[in-house]
Amino acid sequence: MEKYQQVYDTVTEMICDAKDLEMSDLAPEMPLHQLKLDSLDYVELMVLAKREFGATLTAEMFIDKPNMTLGELCQSLVDAQQ
Repeated sequence: MEKYQQVYDTVTEMICDAKDLEMSDLAPEMPLHQLKLDSLDYVELMVLAKREFGATLTAEMFIDKPNMTLGELCQSLVDAQQ
């Protein structure tokens, strides 16, 4: 759970900065589409994943799973690290 929390904190911090939100506005069960991320936000997430976690996120991943939650995204980053 420690790795997950680190990933979650890093990802939510980036989203909060990008969307001018507070950490308390986000929850793991929140679908990404609810955050109204634009294409640049998704690119920023992909760069963050590569830089911070050595994980590759693709546009197809977001397109194929339109109801992906914040928690599912973070768990996929944790899984990609192992």
